[in-house]
Amino acid sequence: MLTIYEQIQRAVDFAEGNLFVGASSAEAAEVACMSVSSFLRYFPALTGYSFGEYVRKRRLSEAVDMLATTDNAVLGVALHVGYESHEAFTRAFKRELGVAPRNVRTGALSVKRTPRLNLIGEMMMGVLIKNLPEMRVACFDGFRPEPESSAHQQMNAWLAEHPRVAGSHRCFGHNIDAAGNLAHEPENEGYRVMVTLPDDAPLPGSDTTVATIGAGVFVVTGVEGSFEEDPSGSWITEGWRRLDVMVKRQGLRLHPSHRWFEELLDPVVPGRTRFDLYAELEPDAD
Repeated sequence: MLTIYEQIQRAVDFAEGNLFVGASSAEAAEVACMSVSSFLRYFPALTGYSFGEYVRKRRLSEAVDMLATTDNAVLGVALHVGYESHEAFTRAFKRELGVAPRNVRTGALSVKRTPRLNLIGEMMMGVLIKNLPEMRVACFDGFRPEPESSAHQQMNAWLAEHPRVAGSHRCFGHNIDAAGNLAHEPENEGYRVMVTLPDDAPLPGSDTTVATIGAGVFVVTGVEGSFEEDPSGSWITEGWRRLDVMVKRQGLRLHPSHRWFEELLDPVVPGRTRFDLYAELEPDAD
């Protein structure tokens, strides 16, 4: 089972391989083994760019390098990176980078490039190491008898009223005890769902708790299964076992905080449930 990082990295690699000839979101979604709607949500959530924005920035970054290191005419550079005319290229270049192409050619200005994305750290038998950034989240807590269902119902109702967040959010969760603290036992009083909020999004209303997931280094793997076919959720247990095996095999060290998350993802197989599982490592473990 691919993690969401591996899927989006496939799309990034596809875009890079077709940077100057054009790559559509639909084609990239197919390469990533995702529906177009899921792809358009997860690509910006993980990269910070829409797919089209990433392609444009990378094309122009390659153009900057060509202008700075070759004697090719501006029109030749424009055509090489996928623009049909000198004028269209110059407009896009100035809009994106704030300077004209000729200013780069003369060396008068240093222009910031957008580097190629690499979402995947070390990869080990279906397990990868990933740096998670600090994330602001809206929290929804559910308690027995059906804690996860209750928490997700609250989240879905809130997202229906906040379409801007719903279009690009990520959804993390973990068990909590009766006091709302992170818990590790399979049988706990509650479950907390956390929805990421855009940096420029207004704070939710007073009836919604806002918190911060601190940045950290995590070991990650993906699982997908059906609670109808396997109510015990042994497929999730197997994912955590796989993480534990790789942590020990690679001599990694889990963080003393023992933070862990399940990131809810759109399933590959309709009707199933899919998670990426995260366990925090010591900061120097990457």
